[in-house]
Amino acid sequence: MIRLEGLRVQAGGFSLKIERLSLAAGEYVMLLGPTASGKTVLLETVAGLRRPQSGRIWFGEREVTGEAPEKRGAGLVYQDYALFPHLTVAENIGFGLRGRRGRRRTGGTGATGGTAGDGDGGDRGDRVRALAGMLGIDGLLSRYPEGLSGGEQQRVALARALAVEPEVLLLDEPLSALDGPTRLELQGELRRVHQETGATILHVTHDLDEALALGDRMAVLIDGELRQVGEPQVVSRRPVDVEVARLVGLTNIFVVAGARDETADRRRLTLENGLELVAEGKERVPALEAFVAIRAEEIEIEPASGRPGEASPESAGSGSAERDNALDGVVRSVKVQSVHASLDVEVTAPGGVDLQAPRFTVHVIRPQVERLGLAAGSAVRLRIPPVAVHVCSAATDAPDCSRMQVDGRS
Repeated sequence: MIRLEGLRVQAGGFSLKIERLSLAAGEYVMLLGPTASGKTVLLETVAGLRRPQSGRIWFGEREVTGEAPEKRGAGLVYQDYALFPHLTVAENIGFGLRGRRGRRRTGGTGATGGTAGDGDGGDRGDRVRALAGMLGIDGLLSRYPEGLSGGEQQRVALARALAVEPEVLLLDEPLSALDGPTRLELQGELRRVHQETGATILHVTHDLDEALALGDRMAVLIDGELRQVGEPQVVSRRPVDVEVARLVGLTNIFVVAGARDETADRRRLTLENGLELVAEGKERVPALEAFVAIRAEEIEIEPASGRPGEASPESAGSGSAERDNALDGVVRSVKVQSVHASLDVEVTAPGGVDLQAPRFTVHVIRPQVERLGLAAGSAVRLRIPPVAVHVCSAATDAPDCSRMQVDGRS
């Protein structure tokens, strides 16, 4: 288990503040954040390359806050690979094993079992070959980095970090410099390496899809502070504040002007633009500035003519459930990509009264555009399931929000 408590790190004019973060043994945690949010500073602090001004770092039962990088048992992989150009692939992988006594990693079984090297050349060679085989680079051991592709170099960097069986593997945007197909291939490799080695991994990314694909949990870092930690699907659908909402791809964000509870889990919201939406869920409306955030792919769309649309069976019934969050509007633009399409829809109030022309972004799969005849100027009806209307705050110091899932698997 990796545990950080009360960390304060100063890097020039930038401050990193981590009150509490823990990784269970064998857990894969994604660290998501925008550029210059402190992600690399956090990794380098865990690795021992930066000394915190205050706070403590624990690897299992061992405090490593003051330990040198080579003693604490962390493997760090940078996005630019950082391979030694004058060493072969085999020599790069085995570099950390030279003259090193093994350390058995806390939790997991290791890629090849046992401890991480013992200074014996034969054993070291066996481990290098085993790791190269696991990552599919055993045919490259005699080659030099300059002759390798980006994906091959990243595999070598990963094998080098795994060679010493680190207690935690730290990955600093390892896929960001790769092309799309190679990135997807390496995602699969990372998933398989994690399953086979049982390694504890902290993986930095700014790519939400990558975080959703790989992480057991996701931690969101903004302006040097953890805003939210939880299961990736929960964080992406239930962000604690507007900044997290934007980071995880929510584009439909509106100011709440008023709210009234209808039941314990159901409330009617009046938006600043005049629209009314019903929200269902456990979240309470913050006492101060509140917003609603709605994922574009959770909005259902159908032609205004009343022909059957894409509403789910649960939302296609009769009564108030059908009337709630049904908005008429006009498609203003359609952007079609290879698989999906994004629609900009301007909605009007019931009765046709224009209310500041609020707009919604709606995502559908490409065949729906053709099947429903959606184009600029099309009259449509949007249906927003009440469970898709998420209430969040403007800032993380709102009640409940900043504490939700900050640590553990709640």
